[in-house]
Amino acid sequence: MSLPSYAIVIDFVSEGEVANLIRGFVELKGKKVRFSGVAYGRFGGQNFSPQFSKAAKDKLADLTGDFPKFEEDLQLRLVRGDFEARPGKDEHHHHHHLGETEGAHGP
Repeated sequence: MSLPSYAIVIDFVSEGEVANLIRGFVELKGKKVRFSGVAYGRFGGQNFSPQFSKAAKDKLADLTGDFPKFEEDLQLRLVRGDFEARPGKDEHHHHHHLGETEGAHGP
């Protein structure tokens, strides 16, 4: 069985030296299901560990038919950067490269 189509939205990213705390949600079948997690290395980088509450896991199991398969697909999509970054109304998008000092983003 294949997974239903879904979108991933990241609406909060902390700025960390080695890891970023991330919050967002998946949208599928007209429902939004929140998750949080830690991205190690760089945002959209090499390792992302999404975490769901028990209620969210149960809801996703009902919506997808296969939570473990969905969780694996979600993790791969997050690592590939296959998501929309949409900061919350009180959040600002921050972009930070490891090893750069403030203001060192230009050529």
